[in-house]
Amino acid sequence: MPLAVPIPLALSRFKRLPQRAGEVWQGDIVRFPMWVEHQTDSNGPPFRPTGVLWVSMRTGLVHLDLAKEGEQATPELALATFLEFGLKWARRLEGRPARVDVCNISLRDALAAPLTIIDTAVVLVDDLPAVRGALRNLEEQSTGERLPGLLESPGMSVDRVRAFADAATAFFVARPWDHLTNEDLLIVESGRAPRNMRHVCVLGQGGQQFGLAFFDSRAAFERLLEGAGAGRSASRAHGVTFGAIDELPFADVDAWQDHALPVAGPHAYPLPADMKRDGSMRRPDARGLTHAEALLRALAETTEDELDAGTWQKRVPAFDGPIELTFSLPFLLEAEAGRPTTAVAPMVLPRVAEREGVRIARLLERRSFESIEAVNAELELLNQEGVAPESPRELTSLERAQELAFDAMEAHGRLRIKRARQALAISEKCADAWVLLAEEASTPDAAVERYERAVLAGAAAIGADRFASLRGEFWGHLETRPYMRARLGLAQPLRDVGRHDEALAHYRALLELNPGDNQGVRYLLLAALLDLGLNHEAGVLLAEHEDDLQALWPYGRLLWRLRVDAGTARTRAAFDAAIQANPYVVSYLLDPDSIPFDRPPHFALRSREEAAYVAETLADAFAATDGALEWLATQAPPSPSRPRRRGRRRR
Repeated sequence: MPLAVPIPLALSRFKRLPQRAGEVWQGDIVRFPMWVEHQTDSNGPPFRPTGVLWVSMRTGLVHLDLAKEGEQATPELALATFLEFGLKWARRLEGRPARVDVCNISLRDALAAPLTIIDTAVVLVDDLPAVRGALRNLEEQSTGERLPGLLESPGMSVDRVRAFADAATAFFVARPWDHLTNEDLLIVESGRAPRNMRHVCVLGQGGQQFGLAFFDSRAAFERLLEGAGAGRSASRAHGVTFGAIDELPFADVDAWQDHALPVAGPHAYPLPADMKRDGSMRRPDARGLTHAEALLRALAETTEDELDAGTWQKRVPAFDGPIELTFSLPFLLEAEAGRPTTAVAPMVLPRVAEREGVRIARLLERRSFESIEAVNAELELLNQEGVAPESPRELTSLERAQELAFDAMEAHGRLRIKRARQALAISEKCADAWVLLAEEASTPDAAVERYERAVLAGAAAIGADRFASLRGEFWGHLETRPYMRARLGLAQPLRDVGRHDEALAHYRALLELNPGDNQGVRYLLLAALLDLGLNHEAGVLLAEHEDDLQALWPYGRLLWRLRVDAGTARTRAAFDAAIQANPYVVSYLLDPDSIPFDRPPHFALRSREEAAYVAETLADAFAATDGALEWLATQAPPSPSRPRRRGRRRR
């Protein structure tokens, strides 16, 4: 708040106040411990306001003022706030100070001349404990709890934190989460490693949280994989995570800004912390931070070939001197050695069953049988003996690559990526290997690039002549399925990056190649058309599949009716048909936050699981349709039973 009177007049009034001998005020130009949204740019990142803070050492009274948005606090503001403090709180302060303590040379020089007029000494000091205390109180009031800073840990120094920040920057730039999944446990051996930092997981494959997670033991990591994370294993979050600057404790924000510490980008500020279930935070000591520095630097330098080896060593520089680390991927090593592992295996996909079909096709291609009964008898014998059909000839490079791709489909973690890379090393025409790598991509852009390579590889493997001759019956031939998977996989990340026209073109082409639609492309196409407001084409598609039994179809038709002829008897009939198909969908549409986050991959018709799938698929399109949700709320009968709220809606 600016002074109500000019500075000279305020100084004159201030001088009339009695001066108290021994009265000391401390003040400084500060960054306040709060984040404020821009009023002029609602989409801009929040900012920390600067301002001035004064504290009376005798009374403990605090007075502050903020600079205008987009401006920095100045010594002129400090003087104005100083005078306002004394004049506004004259009765409680009982006079003006004899001395003012500051720790900013420019502020001292700016205040010296005007305060000499009122016989107040300006003293330059090394520390302002009263100002620090006031800022801590403000932080506790704005955040509920003051979080400790890195520099407050035992044995910490700016240079040690700078070495850690430099390693964190290298780690973030290297993006090791592109090569390791959240299912990969890393065991780290080092004579200098704290025990609670020897079991590590690289975060980031899901594209949401990036960094390192530490576990007390392999068993703790396996409990998390097995879904026991809601128990004791989820009572803490220990690691190094990356995020925006407003996700750091304010003490760390000050450290990064005051000392110009390195950072990889606006969303790459590192936060090393052990977060407890009660919300308290413990920061690493000097030894723990330097070990984290070594881990980050070593993983930034690790190659994919080293990861595929399953065990490797790194010697990296660190603040206290070079550190030697030995890494291993136990799940990968155990799987390759044929030993059982307690790691969670991936969901068995229908495409894995193609392996036997491909092998049988090779078995039959150069052998003659007297009858179909003879073929079945041969296959039954092989099944009873547990023997896979052997090829009557040497496999081509593409066939050998496809066998490795089938292995990758049944693998998890880094082994899945390793087998896909091995397949591509044999033949780059192995579309399924590219698809597997695309599925492990950490960003939509990376997924698009790999899926595009998969589509090209699949087309090349089929050949132009064969491609043309099979049009309309693609799914009936095993050789075309990798291409079909690649093209369908490509469409979704294209939508994620805003290339909607290209995604729609792929959906339409897949239905042309395979009108029987074994892949369920029509459901994805319908949702995309409704999302994009392409109502005419959506109506044509709905008419082509009028007898589809899944509830997505009648609810899609209801939404289409609400857009083209809302309020008619046909709209009410469409609503009745949708309720008949699945009565639970409406409650989810009206309350999307109630859609369960964790759901099985399959569902039964008319089930709650189907309702959750339908509501999540159509929620955005319903919300974007004027009056649609309001109309539903007036028409909907009471739900058979209210779905339990189990988590936030996922996209």
